[in-house]
Amino acid sequence: MSAIFNDPKLAVLALILGFGFLIFVHELGHFAVAKWCGIRATQFAIGFGHALLSYRKGLGLRVGGTEKEYFTRALEALERDGKSIEGLSEHQRNQLIMEKADALGLSETEYRLNWIPLGGYVKMLGQEDLDPAAQSDDPRAYNKKSIGARMAVISAGVIMNLIFALIFFIICFQMGVKFPAPVVGDVSGLSPAATTFAEGHADDPAYMGLRIGDRVVSANGKPVEDLSGIKIATALGKAGQAVELVVEREGEPKTLTYNVTPRPDHQQEMLLTAGIAPSPTLRIIAVYEDTPFAEAGVKAGSTITAVNGLPVETYGQYAAAIDQTGGQPVAVTVTGEDQTAVTVEIEPVPAFRTSIDEIALAGLTPATRISAVTEDSPAARAGAEPQDLIARLGGVDWPSTEDVMRLIREAGGKGVELTVQRGGKPVDLGRVKPNTGPFAKNRGRIGIALGPALDEPIVGRVLPDSPLADANLPGGSQLVSINGQPVTDWVDLQRALAAIELGDDGPATAVIQAKLNLGEQPEEAITAAFDAAQLALVRHAGWAPPRNIGLDDLLIDIKADGPVEATAIGAVKTKEFIQQTYITLLRLFQGSIRVNNLRGPVGIVDQGAKVARQGLPYFLFFLGLISVNLAVLNFLPLPIVDGGHMVFLIIEKLKGSPASPKVQVAVSLVGLVGLACIFLYVTFNDISRLVTG
Repeated sequence: MSAIFNDPKLAVLALILGFGFLIFVHELGHFAVAKWCGIRATQFAIGFGHALLSYRKGLGLRVGGTEKEYFTRALEALERDGKSIEGLSEHQRNQLIMEKADALGLSETEYRLNWIPLGGYVKMLGQEDLDPAAQSDDPRAYNKKSIGARMAVISAGVIMNLIFALIFFIICFQMGVKFPAPVVGDVSGLSPAATTFAEGHADDPAYMGLRIGDRVVSANGKPVEDLSGIKIATALGKAGQAVELVVEREGEPKTLTYNVTPRPDHQQEMLLTAGIAPSPTLRIIAVYEDTPFAEAGVKAGSTITAVNGLPVETYGQYAAAIDQTGGQPVAVTVTGEDQTAVTVEIEPVPAFRTSIDEIALAGLTPATRISAVTEDSPAARAGAEPQDLIARLGGVDWPSTEDVMRLIREAGGKGVELTVQRGGKPVDLGRVKPNTGPFAKNRGRIGIALGPALDEPIVGRVLPDSPLADANLPGGSQLVSINGQPVTDWVDLQRALAAIELGDDGPATAVIQAKLNLGEQPEEAITAAFDAAQLALVRHAGWAPPRNIGLDDLLIDIKADGPVEATAIGAVKTKEFIQQTYITLLRLFQGSIRVNNLRGPVGIVDQGAKVARQGLPYFLFFLGLISVNLAVLNFLPLPIVDGGHMVFLIIEKLKGSPASPKVQVAVSLVGLVGLACIFLYVTFNDISRLVTG
């Protein structure tokens, strides 16, 4: 079984079959209740359009449909009996033919597989979605049944999907499903999670932002079992509305509460996010070349066990130990699978969590560097090279990484003027236009990878209300020393700033020597004053582990002790996902979630295949999730779907008669066109994602 999900092609096939099964059980619900209510069901179909295969009792399996053969045999039998259908109304003819077919032992129901695999239907006598006037006088017709019976038939498909979602969840949680643990592994420098103060600790740098190792115990008052609960709470929040995150922090006697207001993230299709990344473990799964770990011979499978001789058991403890070194070299002990220990000396990197508006240190932002250029990209054709510093883009001097991505996104197909600094000299690359076209590779991008230039002390810009705000330090200037201490990179800069001591008689002063980005690059001494709050922010900036190894994910296994607990977990998950689907639709109308976040069948199969490759429990979990979504979407009060039919039945109950056929047809056509447009749009987006990456 596991081999099926390890093969990408077989995983896709399994998802397609699973999706088809969900459609089958939905239609089976309609069909079973229709039969139970005594309604004549003439077709049970998976898919739309013409039949590929069909089966009818009395005729057997056929390529194509059986309707023509069904009517032909009945008519021939009527002729043999000397009965004519000439002069009869259409209803009378059909009634006579059906009676004769029944007498011949031909089943009233054709089971068929149609060639467009995008849904299914049960065709009942006296019920036509696009022809409400096509009713029947047959007592077994749909239109002859009570409103209650028809409501039961309409709702049966949704109920079946919910039942099977519950079954899938029960099975998968008995097997166990692993999710990212609700532990903070990192927070983006400018994200809400990094810049929000804990309740009761406003303006205290020690409590600004969540920390690595924090365990989130609840979101908006609801217990959190895994990190996905946090992501859902933030993504489905109302724009501008804070999400209450309660965290446990090592060393804190009480929980801390952060009211984080999510922001749209352009790297996640503008979904609202708090900026929290999942936590890794200390088990190494990859060692990158040309790093201290690689040079020390560390192998994948090893585990980090100590920092400067002190044992660490979690990634949070590891990060905290490095942060406490003040940026000095750190001795990291790594123990291999054979229990052989190796000590590796590493250099911490600045963490930069000191500004709400931009990544900065004492109001100084690093220059933005092009770390890589995609071959044959717009940037490559313009002449951009790795190691270039972005000096000007779209009229903005020395933009931050966030500025670069925003300016390119806003420029669209018009492009932006780009000037880089190379070898200390400005190089004008002219107007660079992002990739355009629906299936362009890396659409909307110019083909560069970015990062702060931390290996040389070049200042991008100086933020207002910072110690050097009045120094008129031009962007691109290079720092030389602080209080006589040489500065060769941002590690030196952070160490030197952290070493400034507050005097007894007021703010501390520091003499900063810098080469100005003017003409012949004159060198100038700048005196800056730092108050207690500014120095506290500098020291709070902290230090982080370098990204020179890959660590395994920290996962939590959600597994029931038995069938009863699995049923309870399944019921809770089913309820949660129903609520989440409705909230998603609400946020879609409110605008905090965009239409391009939606996935159609292609996207569902693609994403589902990736999930399925993790194993059978994940496959069943995904099917349960899709089954819940099918149930919710089918019961929305929209034309064509089950919810729309239910609305018409409610109207019929209230006014004592059905809505007029003209109204029903008009509404159904509008709904059909609307759903077709949405389907085409999401399918286009799905294919575009697959093609462009």
